Amino acid sequence: MNSPTSTPSEAPGIDAQNRHIAQQAGLDLDLESKVPPRYGAFTVTTLSVILVLLFAALIWILI
Repeated sequence: MNSPTSTPSEAPGIDAQNRHIAQQAGLDLDLESKVPPRYGAFTVTTLSVILVLLFAALIWILI
């Protein structure tokens, strides 16, 4: 009777083939290791302008 599992001598080749297929399909990505996206230059500039305007409005009100 044939066993559905591979023999130990075939395992490294099959493992390498599975890793290659997973890399091609993009399935080998670990979701926890992804770096969150950084803010772009436009977003940082916009937030900086808003912060400066709010600070200027606060100074205007207090004076």
